Amino acid sequence: MARTVVVGVEGTDSSHDALVWAAHAAAARRDELEILYAVGVPYSSMEVLYDDAVTQSAETLLDDEKKRALDAEPDLTVRTTLSRSTPARALTELSEEAALVVVGSHPLGFVERVFAGSLSYQVVAGCHSPVLVVPAGTGARGAGVVVGADGSPDSVTAVAHAAEEADRLGSELTVVHAWLSPVTYLSVDVISGSTDQLVEESERMVLAESIAGLGERYPDLTINRRLVHDNPAQALLEAAVGARLLVVGSRGLHGVTRMLLGSVSHTVVMHAPCPVLVVRS
Repeated sequence: MARTVVVGVEGTDSSHDALVWAAHAAAARRDELEILYAVGVPYSSMEVLYDDAVTQSAETLLDDEKKRALDAEPDLTVRTTLSRSTPARALTELSEEAALVVVGSHPLGFVERVFAGSLSYQVVAGCHSPVLVVPAGTGARGAGVVVGADGSPDSVTAVAHAAEEADRLGSELTVVHAWLSPVTYLSVDVISGSTDQLVEESERMVLAESIAGLGERYPDLTINRRLVHDNPAQALLEAAVGARLLVVGSRGLHGVTRMLLGSVSHTVVMHAPCPVLVVRS
């Protein structure tokens, strides 16, 4: 049975970029593409004439987006879905069976930044499958795949996905491991300096272990290591400038806690300069 890449559309420039990304991703994976448009209004709350107008407008939009997807990938199998649910809920439900969910994003206003009210955040936090967030205007530009690694099960999954994507795209892979000095109350510079050196050596081993086996699995893949003494989110955002794709792991949570992201993935999704792939272990 063919797997499915699901993309949410709404007729905006950001969703157009997401649609093209999704079409290319589905073609590269030999998956089918499902284009979803969620109107967010249940039948029972609308008059019949208004309902007909909404449905006709939605079907026209879906037909246009299907044509756009086939222009990008003519051999792709594409189907369209109109949902009466909200976009976040509809995408989250489809993610239970999807190989990948793709959604566009736009620059956030102050209220959205404070309350994490953007559609992309809701989708990333709630989905069961990996989610690709495509910021408006980024498209398929840039070169290289960047991934964050910290030795956790989530980052192991992220590195594996990033290597697969880099190999598929024919791009270099940059694995970033950021570390901060441990809090110390000692005021002796020699002791704190020695501590930093020991910590750095330990973190270097974490980075090496994060990429173990990738060379054998992807012999043609160029892998760059980057050990950074910095805040992890900031280090990833800086490394992602000019990249084609940034990959981060997110905690594999369930229930209500699934709707919250970790601080690093949250910051990256909100501010990334390129498309971001968020994966769960």
